[in-house]
Amino acid sequence: MTKKNIAVLIDWYLPGNKAGGPVKSVYSMLNLLKDEFNFFVITTNCDLGSKIPYKGIKSNTWTKHNDIPVYYFSKEKLKSKNILDVINGVKPDIIYLNSFWSYNFSLLPLRFEKAGKLKADIVLAPRGMLGKGAMSIKPLKKKLFLSLLKFVNLHSKTIFHATNSGEEQEIKKILKKANVRIAANINSAQLVEKRTITKEVGELKLFYLSRVAKVKNLHYALDILSKIQIKGKITYDIYGSLEDKLYWSQCETIIKRMPKNITVNYKGDLSFEEVQPMIDKYHFLFLPTLNENFGHSIYESLMSACPVIISDTTPWNGINEVGCGFAIKLKDRNEFENVIKSLISFDDELYKYICKNCTIFMKEKINTETDLKAYKVLFA
Repeated sequence: MTKKNIAVLIDWYLPGNKAGGPVKSVYSMLNLLKDEFNFFVITTNCDLGSKIPYKGIKSNTWTKHNDIPVYYFSKEKLKSKNILDVINGVKPDIIYLNSFWSYNFSLLPLRFEKAGKLKADIVLAPRGMLGKGAMSIKPLKKKLFLSLLKFVNLHSKTIFHATNSGEEQEIKKILKKANVRIAANINSAQLVEKRTITKEVGELKLFYLSRVAKVKNLHYALDILSKIQIKGKITYDIYGSLEDKLYWSQCETIIKRMPKNITVNYKGDLSFEEVQPMIDKYHFLFLPTLNENFGHSIYESLMSACPVIISDTTPWNGINEVGCGFAIKLKDRNEFENVIKSLISFDDELYKYICKNCTIFMKEKINTETDLKAYKVLFA
């Protein structure tokens, strides 16, 4: 049986990693399904927020990354005609878009399709961009633009990729007639059953792993820590790209007013391979995000037997029932504070019990074979 050609369009891809979850989702999907489909990635030659092209990568021609054909556009060549030519050059059966708002890699291909310049089916993964939390940022601008998209009926033939039933509802709330198929997000993290870190009474090591952007709600986490009055020592290390410099400056203002017993450090970016070894150095992920359609950092923490403190705006609320973390309503700031205060008094025995629950929880969650079947249906 002839394998389908799938053109995967994404603004940023490896070796860049600053765009976070979408890059990891696409990378994992390609590696797990490359024997089933012929993938061709079309992207740019710089990482998120950077103007410097990747070293050792040839631009404006087909090359390979991890055995997958990739076309890295330079800024100068990123023109509508060139994008159309490169897409049509691979004779795709399916075009897979990884953003709802991207002009070059979502809106433009949809316009081409509507004008009859592309003959392939289009599958669009909004990547959580239509969620309540994401839509609350610059809401007026997004609502006006959505009205225009609905007026021109741009998504009339689009198949939407939702990663769970919650995201399906979010999509249909905005685009009532949307054709939505569900395929769970996949991640290549390995299950770890034993941790090396110990938990001392009076000490709590927290970390943040995500883009530094308003939707990830870092300022909220920092504000909670800044108001905690407790004996003991709390460390909060921040990993991720500084996507929004103005937002980061607001976060820095909060950091400056931290009590002396609470230390906050910005640690920079990590490659995919560095994430799980880093997680083993901390007791909890602290990520009260506004919205996640999946949450790779949450998944990777739980896969590393590391419990999490998160908001209830992710697909991971089941942690409350299993006892491997805390999913808390964002409006309940006191609960966040009380949880952190209680955790600092945990000893190693109680902490390791929670870690063990993470492993039990994730063993029940992982079903790679079922997930891959869902992608085959998505691209059928």
